[in-house]
Amino acid sequence: MIVSCPACESRFQVDEEQLGYDGRIVRCGKCSNCWHQMPENDPRAGLADVPPPPPRRRAAPPPKKKGRGVLVGWLLLLAFIGGVAAVGWFERARIVTQFPQLADVYNLLGIPLPESGASLQLSNVTTSRTAVDGDDVITVRGQLANISKRKQTLPPLRIQLSDGAGAVVTEWFFDVPEGALDAGETVSFETVTKNPPPSASSVSVTFAGQAQPVEDSAAQ
Repeated sequence: MIVSCPACESRFQVDEEQLGYDGRIVRCGKCSNCWHQMPENDPRAGLADVPPPPPRRRAAPPPKKKGRGVLVGWLLLLAFIGGVAAVGWFERARIVTQFPQLADVYNLLGIPLPESGASLQLSNVTTSRTAVDGDDVITVRGQLANISKRKQTLPPLRIQLSDGAGAVVTEWFFDVPEGALDAGETVSFETVTKNPPPSASSVSVTFAGQAQPVEDSAAQ
């Protein structure tokens, strides 16, 4: 192949095989200039001019369908609400026994509660009002009998104090310590409250969940 000196432009005949694949350093026989000469048929020639292929863009994932997820969420919520409502209905007797204050909520919603009066009977309810260490103390005593033919769990008792017009001025709930009575068994109970409203003049005793008093007596 013919090569040209880049310094003096003298031309020389060079064996291309001697240049090899990577070329070699040659020297001009006229001006002694040296340079790196590549073979004429360099396979890498022109590769730098070829632009690299553009990067492949990943396809965007398809948008998620929100409709099904929202529907499943609503169905789970409705199932949860239905489960809570079912427990509140079928276990209402046990719930009121554990949380007597919820009896008013059931009555407000018009949900019937099991009546304890059919199997349990209050009797001999008396009240006394005394001063103890400067405190006004009302004591309520009575007896609770199981008049059914099987063992009965005792619900809490609600004690209400009312004024002369019949308006309730205070109330509290009381658990009979025995918890349950066998058939025909009777138990005595006693509960006290300190410093009730001065207007309290009568006492009523009801089973938790009952709206009507089981036994009334005057706060004396």
